Amino acid sequence: MVEQKMTRRVMRTEPRAMVVIEGAIYLLRRRNWVALAEYYLGTLPFVLALLYFWSDMSGNPMAVWYCGPSAAGVALLFIWMKMWQVRFCRRLWCHLQNEAPENWTWKRALSTAVRQTILHATGVVILPLAFITLFSLAWVYAFYQNLCVLEDARPKGAMKLARAAKEQSVLWPGQNHVILLVMKLFGVIVYLNIAITVAFLPYLLKSILGIETVFTLSGAGLLNTTFLAIVAGLSYLCLDPVMKAIYVLRCFYGRSRRTADDLKSVLRPFLNGAAMTMAALLFLLPPAITLADDPQTLLARSPTIDNHTYARQLDGQIEDVLAQRRFAWRLPREEVPQPPEEQGWLGMTFQWIGEKIKAFFRLLNQWIEDFFEWLRKKMPSLETSPSSEKGDYRSVIRWIFYALGFGLALWLIYLLFRWFKNAQPVRSGEVENGLEPLAVDLNDELITAEDLPLDRWLTMAREMMERKDFRRALRAMYLSVLAQLADAQRVKIARYKSNRDYALELARREHAEPELRNVFDRCIRMFERSWYGMHPVDKSSLEQFMEHQKRIAALV
Repeated sequence: MVEQKMTRRVMRTEPRAMVVIEGAIYLLRRRNWVALAEYYLGTLPFVLALLYFWSDMSGNPMAVWYCGPSAAGVALLFIWMKMWQVRFCRRLWCHLQNEAPENWTWKRALSTAVRQTILHATGVVILPLAFITLFSLAWVYAFYQNLCVLEDARPKGAMKLARAAKEQSVLWPGQNHVILLVMKLFGVIVYLNIAITVAFLPYLLKSILGIETVFTLSGAGLLNTTFLAIVAGLSYLCLDPVMKAIYVLRCFYGRSRRTADDLKSVLRPFLNGAAMTMAALLFLLPPAITLADDPQTLLARSPTIDNHTYARQLDGQIEDVLAQRRFAWRLPREEVPQPPEEQGWLGMTFQWIGEKIKAFFRLLNQWIEDFFEWLRKKMPSLETSPSSEKGDYRSVIRWIFYALGFGLALWLIYLLFRWFKNAQPVRSGEVENGLEPLAVDLNDELITAEDLPLDRWLTMAREMMERKDFRRALRAMYLSVLAQLADAQRVKIARYKSNRDYALELARREHAEPELRNVFDRCIRMFERSWYGMHPVDKSSLEQFMEHQKRIAALV
């Protein structure tokens, strides 16, 4: 069991959630003050403007006159914030790669602002919907965070950036959910701490400096939405840099699976020294072969082949001969590892849920084994444990457990029998004029042409005609046409297919059998206008449909 756990831990490729969170905090504390200054340079104006807008719109009676321009100003500050958050994320990315910070030009800043505006404008609608459903919130939140992380210096369009963000958002869903859960709990603690600090700050000023405020005169002044919005804004300023750093690390680790950027960042300081050493060696050492040497001179300089080289060449020739097809049956079959299939975010999520369910059942199995082991120790057998002649109740308890187990088994068998009996399909039909009930219900829309063979559909159609039930006779006749086409391998019957789907299948053979498609189209029109419409069905129309059925039988 220990070896299995160790193997699973070694094969785990994704970094753990707590490792990513700790790495993000360490990344922010690692002398990245310039990155934090750029972040707050872009974020503080937006947060302050949003708080002022919130307070003014909720308390000013004349706010309706300038609500539109104020909202437009807040929107422009939001674009300003996103551009500086992109710079913050790109500076952290360059720090991870041990590279110099990227140069920002006015052209790049303008294109970045345009792309971030186009993509983040959708978050106003998508993020609340994802928050309501809760199922896709982690992926949607990761997508919008990745938009700021993956905005590099290479020219790209908005759709290409969205595809790259989506690819990283569906990576490692278990880790993503754990990160959001931990940071959500941490955010609640930060929110409560800031709320308590802001609430008690006026009383602290009064007790130390003697400053009287409106909040100390009336404690109910804090009970408004502006206070809650201020606390939420301060909490956002404290938590959002950490979240940005977390998703920088997630994208960096995710892209390193293909580009090995994590290894390059570690080896880059050593590669510079190695390159300089190699250049010095190439400059100092004399060249072994000059351009003036002719082939005869090179042949004369070449050393003779020793025994070791000859044996290696002979082994290579033997391997080439054994690799031929006529000797392949003598070699053992090699197992070629299959490349891992690319899965979407839904497949990766179900795979993660399946692993957790398997782990739960393994734990449950271990609990059951421990329980039976405890029970065996509490009730040892009579042959291996001595007991007194009086008061020996172990055999009685054992037989009671046997009786309970036998009764439970009988009860389960009874439940399975009832379930199997209730699960049997009920053959619907009715007895009219002394005729036998139908094998299937022709009014049921779930039946297909595969439920009965061709001759049985034709027999059922004749029975319906004898009962003067022309509408159901038309349904049976149409299903017989489909069964006949399926028997002739012209179409494939499926429950999800419509009549037009079958017509399209015949259209693929129209160049070889043009008349078959025309006759089948007439059958579809007659059936749909009578079965799904209000067109009456009489005996003459049924006879015409039977002529079409016979013509199809002759064609196939």
